[in-house]
Amino acid sequence: MNWTAELVKMRRLLRDPSGNIWTEAFLRHLYNDVSQDFQHKTNALEDVVAQRVPAVYQFAYQFDWEWRFLPTDISQFYQCLQQHDEKVFCHRWEPQEVTGISADVADYGIHFTQPWEAYTSETPGDVVKMRFPANFGAMRFIAYDEEPIDALTRKLVQSTDPSNVTKEGIPVGYYRDSDVDNTYVLYPRPSAAFANELSGEALALYASGDTEDANAGTIAVRLSSSDLGDGASMDIVDTTNNVFMVYSVMPTELRAGGDEPDYPAFLRKYVRFGVVSRAYGGNNDGRIRSLSDYWGLRYTLGIEFTKRYMRNKRQDRDYRLMTHGVPARRSYRHPRLPDGYPATNP
Repeated sequence: MNWTAELVKMRRLLRDPSGNIWTEAFLRHLYNDVSQDFQHKTNALEDVVAQRVPAVYQFAYQFDWEWRFLPTDISQFYQCLQQHDEKVFCHRWEPQEVTGISADVADYGIHFTQPWEAYTSETPGDVVKMRFPANFGAMRFIAYDEEPIDALTRKLVQSTDPSNVTKEGIPVGYYRDSDVDNTYVLYPRPSAAFANELSGEALALYASGDTEDANAGTIAVRLSSSDLGDGASMDIVDTTNNVFMVYSVMPTELRAGGDEPDYPAFLRKYVRFGVVSRAYGGNNDGRIRSLSDYWGLRYTLGIEFTKRYMRNKRQDRDYRLMTHGVPARRSYRHPRLPDGYPATNP
């Protein structure tokens, strides 16, 4: 059910089927706002993703102003190196040379423009950043190589481990590197490595046991996989030596009639109740306070129901198999005599 169908249902509740009072743009704005509020209060939307280590990006850029000139048909970009006084530098001693300070600072190691270059048997001089999913809201669970890891802070890591940039080992935690570009860093840096089994100068993407393509840079797929008939290359990411995370999702903003809301069908009615409540409570010709309070109460009850549903869905349950269309059997308990009654003589 897309946005057009949702709009028809809300206009019926508003008794404004022709849109004479509330326009489509106004109701769509309310719907997006209520969707965010509903998710903030219930955390009903969750997603699961496995991320490759190191992360694979389509483009690397240096300056902030380069972002607006990047291709619009792709989305995986990596900002490399370091900025200082409107310039980009690789090594730590370069800013000192430019500013006239004696260059006596030792560097940690090599610098790179793509994260996978940090895993080429050399010591990297920068932290290797990973990117949260585009719809990331809040972390629920994260693991590396199928082992849970903890949430840390950048300040904690830097204050307790001076060698955190070059330290290598099995990750025990992660921390946010920047809230601006939505990135995080595994600590310590995992000791992952690749085996270049393909021809050509490019990064090959495939999992262990997959059928590789002869061309480097082509993403391979498993035999008998449903992805074979999609007409597009699929990247298969296993949880071994990679990141697995469960996170709450920020609802996608609806912009056109064909857009599909992120909420399942049984929860969308509560979002509609919230929209109708705000529409009746707005400063317009259709303002009716009593109806605004009524639908607002139903929206609040929906939030409480969803919270209870989220709590109970992870609990153990007892299931009973039943035949469709056959009414449930109800057993009545009656007093019973012992099985050995009446006593009989041998």
